[in-house]
Amino acid sequence: MIRAAIFDLDGTLVDSLPGIADGLNRALESKGRPPHSLDRIGTFIGNGAWMLAKRGLTGDPSEEEVDDLQEAFFREYGESWLSGTTLYPGIRELLEELHEENIPLAVFSNKPHHYTVEIMQTLFDWVPWVMVLGQQKIMPRKPDPTGALMIAKKLALPPSEIAFVGDSTVDFETAEAAGMQAVLVNWGFHSSEMLRAKKAPLMQSAAELRRYLLAPYRGE
Repeated sequence: MIRAAIFDLDGTLVDSLPGIADGLNRALESKGRPPHSLDRIGTFIGNGAWMLAKRGLTGDPSEEEVDDLQEAFFREYGESWLSGTTLYPGIRELLEELHEENIPLAVFSNKPHHYTVEIMQTLFDWVPWVMVLGQQKIMPRKPDPTGALMIAKKLALPPSEIAFVGDSTVDFETAEAAGMQAVLVNWGFHSSEMLRAKKAPLMQSAAELRRYLLAPYRGE
């Protein structure tokens, strides 16, 4: 039985790639570095902003270079995320029905916490989230399960009854480490081939995901 759902954000609930790519490329250009294509930047996403900056620099950059680019990215992303972030098709209907069926909902992302909260408050203010967590210094990034287990404690539910929904192998590993039910989606930023190799259901649409999450709840 699935009694609650935790969602990844980028690549799962929202297509944030245009905003991330714009912010990263503007930061790279400000440092005299070449920009990357939208598709390539999609492969950089999933392990937090520091790794995004490191991958954007390519090669073997120093920690100081990565820190510097990350700060530049944060400045640029604050200007670019709103115009470059949209809900995937069917996500609004998915969340509305889950809420109507009294399924508690939460978000756990490797995006910096303040941006995660800002996006949720701007694009999802109609959803009564139980908890929204982004990357913070006090908490390790996914696939470490600390944040997911913190949400489970807030939900007062055993992890085994919580679905962890994401678009990446990092999300799958997070679910496994937390003892939750991994559910993967095929419309995000990560390789379908890699996702199919994992022992988790792979959803092709938000409508399919909605049916999957609600069927166990309804006893179908």
